[in-house]
Amino acid sequence: MSGSLPTRRKGSGAAAKVLVAVVVVVVVLLGMLMFVRPSTASTGPDQVALHYKGGAFSSKRFGDCIAPSNRVFDGPGDSHFAYPSSQTNYVFDADQGSDGGQITFVTRDGIEMAVEGVTNFLLNTSCEPIQIGSTRYPGGALQRFHELIGNRYVAYMTDDGQRSDGWRQMLNVYIARPLDTAIDRAGQNYTYTELYTDPLKKAAWEKDVLEQLPELVNRQTDGDTEFFNNFAITLQKPEPPQAIKDALVKQQEAVAKAKAAEAEAAAREAAANAQIAVEKAEAAKINERIKVLGRDGYLRQYAIDHGQNPYQPSTGSLITGQQ
Repeated sequence: MSGSLPTRRKGSGAAAKVLVAVVVVVVVLLGMLMFVRPSTASTGPDQVALHYKGGAFSSKRFGDCIAPSNRVFDGPGDSHFAYPSSQTNYVFDADQGSDGGQITFVTRDGIEMAVEGVTNFLLNTSCEPIQIGSTRYPGGALQRFHELIGNRYVAYMTDDGQRSDGWRQMLNVYIARPLDTAIDRAGQNYTYTELYTDPLKKAAWEKDVLEQLPELVNRQTDGDTEFFNNFAITLQKPEPPQAIKDALVKQQEAVAKAKAAEAEAAAREAAANAQIAVEKAEAAKINERIKVLGRDGYLRQYAIDHGQNPYQPSTGSLITGQQ
């Protein structure tokens, strides 16, 4: 019996070695799966995504664009960056939940005013290849935007399809600043009363802002590629300081009182003129009757018409005594 013990020990050692080898193989396979697992991306109906190739041991390089409403499976280690293809709104007002605060500007007559509003635009998601100098961008304007701006600000959309904080931060640099400049420049062509009280002047100012905005945005973003387009803007009525508004109210009240006094004076003058016209007509009628009846005849008729007796008794014909 004692002679068989070494044989058993030798067999157990071999089994342990096999078990260890199996465990090592499993661990290696699991580790490989971590590196060879495919990457996936899914775009919504209002998204366009950029696909960048790059495994665990290779550099990142642009692959292709992913159109809206698509799901793709790419190589292990690849990356995907989605951007909105639908309209973007940049809202600026006093609400803390807005994209930006009120914008102030100075009018031609030196009054500082504040305005709220919204500007709408589209991100240029074109993936048509472009050549800028010696650099070719097979992913077009969207690839160039991502590599120059979007990636720096982490402006691409979140995994759940929302616009990120980086996107909003990017807008404050590349949209808000040009918008502020456009509003300020256009405002210098108008007085504060024109913008505050004249709807036509306010509409003209809004149009001036819209005409200047795209060029200022392009200048901010580089200019060689138009990253934003299809701008529209809506500006609320700009507000002057409260002291100016109070002065305008007093001025309008004074004007209203002056107009009321002027209207009352005009009414009195019209009434007087009407009375004069009546009296002139009456005098003309009297003259015509005098021509027909004579002066004494008219006076007698006047007395009769007014209940008087023009034929009073005379003592010259009375019998005053008897003989």
